[in-house]
Amino acid sequence: MAQVTTLDKPQPVVKVSRPTLSVGLISLLGIICVTSLVLYRAQPPAAVPATAPPTEFASGRAMQHLQRLALTPHPLGSAEHDATRDYIVQTLNTLGLDPQIQKTTGINQKLTNPVTAGMVENIVARLKGTDNHQPILLVSHYDSVSTGPGASDDGASVAAMLETARALKVSAPLKNDVVFLFTDGEEAGLLGANAFVAEQPATAVGAVLNFEARGSSGPAYMFETSRGNEHLITALAQAAPRPAASSLMYEVYKLLPNDTDLSVFKQAQWPGLNFAFINQSTHYHTQLDNIENIDERSLQQQGSYALALARGLGNTELTRTTRDAVYFDLLSALVVRYPASWVMPLTVLMTLAVLAVVGLGLKKKRLRMTGIGWGVLALLASMGATWLSVSLVWWLVSAVHRQYRLLAGDTYNSALYLVSFVALTAAVTIALYALFLKRVAMLDLWAGALVGWLLLLIPAALLLPGSSYLFTWPLCFSLLALGLTLAVEAQADARAGRLPLLFLGATVGAVLFIPVVQLLFVGLTVSKSGLVMLAVALLLGLFVPQINLMTMRRQWLLPAGLLLLSLSFIAAGSMTAGASKSRPQRDSIFYGLDANTGHAVWASTDAQADVWTAQFLPQATRRNMAEFFPLRTPELLAAAAPAAQLAAPNVELLADQQQAGVRSLRLKITSPRRAPIISIGVESDGEVQGTMLNGKRLELIPAGARPGSAHQWGLRYYALPAEGIELTLETKSQEPLMLKVVDQSYGLPALPGVVYQPRPAHLIPAAVPFTDSTLVSRSFTL
Repeated sequence: MAQVTTLDKPQPVVKVSRPTLSVGLISLLGIICVTSLVLYRAQPPAAVPATAPPTEFASGRAMQHLQRLALTPHPLGSAEHDATRDYIVQTLNTLGLDPQIQKTTGINQKLTNPVTAGMVENIVARLKGTDNHQPILLVSHYDSVSTGPGASDDGASVAAMLETARALKVSAPLKNDVVFLFTDGEEAGLLGANAFVAEQPATAVGAVLNFEARGSSGPAYMFETSRGNEHLITALAQAAPRPAASSLMYEVYKLLPNDTDLSVFKQAQWPGLNFAFINQSTHYHTQLDNIENIDERSLQQQGSYALALARGLGNTELTRTTRDAVYFDLLSALVVRYPASWVMPLTVLMTLAVLAVVGLGLKKKRLRMTGIGWGVLALLASMGATWLSVSLVWWLVSAVHRQYRLLAGDTYNSALYLVSFVALTAAVTIALYALFLKRVAMLDLWAGALVGWLLLLIPAALLLPGSSYLFTWPLCFSLLALGLTLAVEAQADARAGRLPLLFLGATVGAVLFIPVVQLLFVGLTVSKSGLVMLAVALLLGLFVPQINLMTMRRQWLLPAGLLLLSLSFIAAGSMTAGASKSRPQRDSIFYGLDANTGHAVWASTDAQADVWTAQFLPQATRRNMAEFFPLRTPELLAAAAPAAQLAAPNVELLADQQQAGVRSLRLKITSPRRAPIISIGVESDGEVQGTMLNGKRLELIPAGARPGSAHQWGLRYYALPAEGIELTLETKSQEPLMLKVVDQSYGLPALPGVVYQPRPAHLIPAAVPFTDSTLVSRSFTL
C-alpha cells in the first residue's frame, strides 16, 4: 500500500492500488505510439509518377522541368538566367498559354539604404476562365542566387506551376482566370513583384498563391496569410490535400525579418497565401540546392496545393472579408478553423473551467492550494531547467565544433541533436517531477501544471491570438480528464482502465505540439534549441499522471535511460560533424580592384583562411574595405593581389542644371566590362534632395534611416544593360558631388601567369552576395 504526502498539512492516507510495472510500461508505449503517429503524418505525401492521369498533378512530370531549371546557378543578369527564362516561355507556348514578358525597371524602395533596383523580365501567362470575377494569381520566382542552382529556391515551385498549368489546361475550364506569374529578381530584393504590382490596377487580383522554399525537403507549410484571411482559410480547408498549416506559423513569421514576393502583394492589399518547405536549410542558397538533394515528395505537396487551390478558388466568386481565422491542421488530415473573435471568449471559458475543476478538487478534498502552487512551480522549474541545460549543452557542442558557426546556426546532422535535446528535456523534466512527486500529490502537480498552462494562454490570447489554439485545446481536454478523475472514487485513480482518460488531454497536446516543436526546431535552427525545448517541457506538464505511473516503482530508471539516449545522440552528432563532399564547409573569396590607385586585393568574410583560401590570402590581415562597398566600412580578411587589366565603371555627365537653388545632375552610368551589378554611393556632404532612375522618380529614404552620414544615398542595380542606366541626382549643396561606383561580375578574374587550385570537394562558396565575384571600384567628383 502507498501513502502520498505533501509539503503542507498532511492529507489523509488514501488507499489505492499500487500500479504494476506493466501500467507504467503501457503509459510509455502509449506516448511512443502517439509521437510516432504524429511524426508519420507530418511527412509529405508520396511522389506521383509521370504516368498519372493527365488531370492530376504528378511530381514525376514536374521533375522533368526541374532537371532543366536547376542545371546551374542563374542569378539576375547572367546568361544562365536568360536560358531559364527562355525555357519557361517555351514550355508555356507549348501549352498554348501565350506568355508575355514584362521587361521593366523593378525598384524596391522599402529596403534600407541603398535603394535596390534592376532590369527584370517577369513572365506572365493567363488561362482564361468562363466567367471571370477576379483572377487567381499563382506566383514563383525563376531567378536564383549566384552561389546555388536553386533547385528548391525556387525551381521546384516554378516546375510545380508549369505542371499545374498543364493539368488545368487539359481539365474543364474554371470560372475565374488563373494567371501564372514567374517573377524575376526576387533574390535581388523582390524586384519583379514590385514591378508587377506597380503596373496593375489596385483590385486586379482575387487571391495570390505564392510558392517558396528555404530548404530541400520536408512538408510544404502554408505559413503566411494576408489580413482578413477567413475566406482563404476556408478555401484551404476545403481544397488542400494533406494540409500543413497553422495560425501559429504566421504569428512567428511576423516576428522574423524575412520577406518573400507575397510581402509586396500584401502591401498592395491583395489577399494571399504563402507556401514553403524548409527542411535541410543547410542547402539554402548553396551548391547543395541541386536536383540530387530535392525531395520529390515536397514538390508533390507544393504542386498539389497549387492545383487544388487553383481549382477551388477558380470556381468561387471571390469576396474579401475583414475577419481573421485561427486555424490548425489535425494530423494533416483536416484544417480546424474558427473566427479569431472567439479567442477571448474561449480564454474566459478556459479560465472559468480551471476555477471550476480546482473548486471541485478542493471541495472533495482531493486538491490543496499549496499543492497546486507547487505544481505551478514544478512546471516553471522544468521549463527553466530545460532551457538552461539544453543551452549549456549546445554551447559546449558549438565550442568543440566551431565549424557549425559557418552554417548560419544550423548543422547537417541537426536531426541527431533534435533527438538528443528532446531526450535531455524529457530526462530533466521527468527527474524534476519525480522529485516533486515524493512530497506532493500527483493530482496537485497535475492541477498546478494546468494552472500554469492557463497563465500562458492568457498572454498568448492577448498578444499572439493566432497561437492561442495551442494552449486552449490541450488545456480544455486536460481539464476534462482531470475533472472526471476528481469526480470518480479515489481508489480508481491508478487503475489501468483509467489510462485512456488520463491520456485524453495529453494526446491532444501531443497532436498539436509535436509538429510545432519540429517546425520551430527547423525554422529557428539548432542554435535556438534551448528556446524550442521549452515547448517540449511545457507539453510534458500534461503528462504528469503518466510520469507518476512510469516512475513510481523505479524512480530514476526512465530519466537515466533518457539521459543516456541524449548523450548517445550527442556523441553521434560529434562523430558526424566533419566536412565531406555531401556535408561541405563554406568559405568566401572575392577579387577587388581599386581603379583609382591601381591596387588590387583578395578578400574574404571568413574569420581566417582555410586550406583553399590560404592560396589567395598568404599573410592576410583584417583591414577596412570601404573602397569596394559604397556607404559601408566592413573589416575583412585581405591580402594584396596582382592588378588585372579590367575596365572600370564609368559615369558620364549628361546635364548639370541649377534651378531655385537646387542642382540637378543627370548621369549615365555604364560598365564597359559588362558587369551585371553596379553599386553607387553618394559620399559627399551635399544632401541628396531627390532622385530619378531611368525616368522613374524614387522615394527618398529619410535621412535618419541612412547609415553613416545623414547626407549619404546609394543605389544597387542588377542586370545592368549594355547601354547603362540614367540617374538624376538633385542636391541643394554647391559643393562638388562625390560618387563611389563599384561594378560586380560573377566569377574570379583570370590573371596572367597565375594558377589557383580549384576548391576541394569538402568546400563550397558561402552564401554571401559577392562570393566568387570580381569588383572594380572607381570614384568620381562632379
